[in-house]
Amino acid sequence: MALQNSPLWWLFSAVCVAVWFGVMLPAMPTRNHKIFVSLGPPAIFAAVAAYCAESGDAFTEILPVYCSLVLAVPVGILGHRKALRTILSDPDIPYEEASGPWTLQASVALAVFFGLSLFYVTR
Repeated sequence: MALQNSPLWWLFSAVCVAVWFGVMLPAMPTRNHKIFVSLGPPAIFAAVAAYCAESGDAFTEILPVYCSLVLAVPVGILGHRKALRTILSDPDIPYEEASGPWTLQASVALAVFFGLSLFYVTR
């Protein structure tokens, strides 16, 4: 059975969203940060749905891209949650100084996950 257009991607998507919330919410120091971070998966879903509507692709064919985008962010901060929480809890730290090693880690994770998912859906 080919997994590329499988309904199992909905299950994988749900697992990725659970990972997002399991990693991202504990890293956020305030209720407002948690609300903002909670909007990530729905915003990504809306962007992927808009792409599918425009291109005519089946949504299940593009779900691997959704999974990669949702999973890349939590992977990007793994190991840095305490530092991220500490920096975000201090409003006096300017944004330029708030980026840390997780910025590079998240960027690399996003590039790798997104690249692999694009390769997967286009083959």
